[in-house]
Amino acid sequence: MIRWIENVSMSDVHLGHHSDLGENCMLIRIQDPATEFCPTKHAFKEVHQFEFLDAEDEDGFPDECKISDEQASTITSLLQRALDNHMNVLVHCHAGICRSGAVVEVGSMMGFTATERFRQPNLRVKHKMMKALGWTYDADEKPQADSWRNMKLAWEQ
Repeated sequence: MIRWIENVSMSDVHLGHHSDLGENCMLIRIQDPATEFCPTKHAFKEVHQFEFLDAEDEDGFPDECKISDEQASTITSLLQRALDNHMNVLVHCHAGICRSGAVVEVGSMMGFTATERFRQPNLRVKHKMMKALGWTYDADEKPQADSWRNMKLAWEQ
């Protein structure tokens, strides 16, 4: 049985612009701290909400604003429970690319089949989740060369 996992944006969940993952579906919501979670168009069997910034280790934000070891462990536990219960998973963050992309990337390593959505995984999220699973990872891994994180603003050029 194929168990799907998909990363989408906050507005995709609100408008229902995502794959039909069936009734046995878990929604993992990731928002910036102090941001209100939007209503969803469709019902989900389970909904789990997390608050942390799309921040890498070197981004200069305080650690309490970034994903914690406890949050990473909770997310990986939820993914494992979803696998064990043959659930599909929809993961959203603000843009549906970095934080949710990291969760989907690790989820696909755990055994989910990822849908064909664009992802540029947040490496802090990805590495903390891999660490929570007891997996090794390349601590020197860098964002993709075309990542928005490598872009320079007009006044920086």
